[in-house]
Amino acid sequence: MKKKLLIVLFLTTVLLAGIVMLQLYWSFTAYKLSKDKFDGDINTAMQRALDSCKKDYFDSIRVVMVRRLSDPGTTISIDTSKKGSPSTAWFKISLKNKYLGIGEPIQLSEADFDFYRSKINHKATVPEVLTEMSFYVPRVMDDLLLLLGFEDASRQISEEHKAAKPGDNKARVILPDSVVHSGIFAFPPNYRAADSTKLHHYFEQVLQEMHPRMRRFDFDLAVSDKPIPAAEPDPHLISQLRYSETEQFTYKYHGFVFLQHTDKDKDTLHVRAKFDKPQIGILSEMIIILGLSGFLIVFTLFCFIYIIRTIIKQKKLAELKDDFVNNMTHELKTPIATMTVAIEGLQKFNGLNDPEKTQRYLQTSRNQLSRLDGLVTKVLNIAAFEGSSVALTREVVFVDELVNDVIEAEKQKAEKELHISYVNQSGITDIVADKLHLRNVMQNLIDNAIKYSTEPVDINIVVTKNKEKALFSIKDNGMGIPAKHVKHVFDKFHRVPAGNVHNVKGTGLGLSYVKYIVEAHGGKITVASELNKGTEFTLTIPLNHG
Repeated sequence: MKKKLLIVLFLTTVLLAGIVMLQLYWSFTAYKLSKDKFDGDINTAMQRALDSCKKDYFDSIRVVMVRRLSDPGTTISIDTSKKGSPSTAWFKISLKNKYLGIGEPIQLSEADFDFYRSKINHKATVPEVLTEMSFYVPRVMDDLLLLLGFEDASRQISEEHKAAKPGDNKARVILPDSVVHSGIFAFPPNYRAADSTKLHHYFEQVLQEMHPRMRRFDFDLAVSDKPIPAAEPDPHLISQLRYSETEQFTYKYHGFVFLQHTDKDKDTLHVRAKFDKPQIGILSEMIIILGLSGFLIVFTLFCFIYIIRTIIKQKKLAELKDDFVNNMTHELKTPIATMTVAIEGLQKFNGLNDPEKTQRYLQTSRNQLSRLDGLVTKVLNIAAFEGSSVALTREVVFVDELVNDVIEAEKQKAEKELHISYVNQSGITDIVADKLHLRNVMQNLIDNAIKYSTEPVDINIVVTKNKEKALFSIKDNGMGIPAKHVKHVFDKFHRVPAGNVHNVKGTGLGLSYVKYIVEAHGGKITVASELNKGTEFTLTIPLNHG
């Protein structure tokens, strides 16, 4: 049995280790796949964020150009006279302002004009149509930028002339450098900070859309005039699973700058996003998968522990049954052997002619038969109530009569010096119970007290009343029960080691039977014990059940 148990434990351990390793490998692989997908998604998110910034850039251009072309100081005149093919109507659009007067006219067909007007969802004005056309027709964009640029330059010169001191007639052949950094060609103030904030917002927004279950996006956005080298992973890390960084992207949509800046290095910025501890966010996104995996591992461990405990319990039960069979065999053979000797004495030693010897031998045989009958009855009782409810025959039982009968019977068969005291403190006269089973309960407890006590045996029985229940206390001065065995004394086949007393015999079924009968009456039994000082059993049984 022990060898088989070890084999089962070994195989179960191997199986459990395999399941745990498989779950860990699967979880690690799932994490790595999620990490790889995340690394790809952050590049996609950056591209989408840049596209959103680009859209904002062109939307801003539309707003600025429409506002400039709609300025009261700018006049747009349209000449609808026909030119070219007789079937084609042409617009000749001229723009003028208070600084330039009449500019170079822009010519386009009526069909083109109507086509770009249809691209606008609402009823568009001429400045809105010209602005829309400028994004698709470079000639129109050039003409508009030239007009607006000269307007900015003329306004700047006019303002400087007004601010000049009297007598300062210095000719101005070259446009002031400040014109390039103002008006239609100007960088917005703090454009880097503005670009970083806007890009950070769009990038995080897109990531949230792509990974809605990820709770944390802790990243830094690096923006530089010059290319940004990719950061090297930490050499102390075992792998790069903890590290995530986007590729380098270019960013050149800084507000309202339409022409190349004189400093090309500042016209284009380079952007990277580097994440700090992305594994935290990835794990938070995998919380359901990891939770189920962890639950499976814990459940497997629970099953493993349950199986092992069951096997150990069954092994212990098998050992107890073996001990029970050995004890019961000894218990049964002893009265049989005694009766056999008595009968042989009567047959071989002319015992029949000696009435006194015959009577003594017959009494011995009768006692042994009574003992044998008690053992068989006890085993049959255990078999009868095992796995089913015992049928109790309830009747009025007189307490004093029952207890005194049991005490007298125990005194007659006791082989030790015995003192039993009985006190009915509450004066309980009777209870409703099964008389036979209740008598067996009292007899079992007193019999155990005698067997596990040294001479002289001193047993105190006290009956008290607690509400509608009778309390029977049976206390002895025996060797006591070790603490580790107290909670097992009512287990079937369990026997407490007798220490130095080697002649104590038993089946290990008595206290299990006692507990079953007491609980069948709707009561309970408790035990308190102290080594070398004695044991006290307390029965609580309803006075009138039902």
